[in-house]
Amino acid sequence: MSTTVRPGRRFTVGRSEEATHPDTIRAAISEFLATAIFVFAAEGSILSLGKLYQDMNTPGGLVAVALAHALALAVAVAVAVNISGGHVNPAVTFGALLGGRISLIRALFYWVAQMLGAIAAALLLRLTTGGMVHPHIYVTLLAP
Repeated sequence: MSTTVRPGRRFTVGRSEEATHPDTIRAAISEFLATAIFVFAAEGSILSLGKLYQDMNTPGGLVAVALAHALALAVAVAVAVNISGGHVNPAVTFGALLGGRISLIRALFYWVAQMLGAIAAALLLRLTTGGMVHPHIYVTLLAP
């Protein structure tokens, strides 16, 4: 019979001073900007593809949107990687929290900044496109 030691929790809650520390605020602002850049560029690519083509379910259109998302994510991560780690995604922040890389207080700041960045980008996109609606993109399956 083997005995394994169950490790305790790896994440820390953090101290109250961390909430007002300039590095935490700077990192939250970088997450806000990175998420806003990603959402604006990625969703803007879908809207522009819908404006250019009536039938967006072509393989070329889907590849163009996928490449736009990949490049937007690369730019967003490059913007924030040296300041906050370039999480951009709340799930990545959650993983960093569970892995013990960041504290709970810093994770909460990141999550709020990421959500506000996505909302700000969506509102800015709606403003710049004149209220364009999101086109429907779906992948069709071939019948056997």
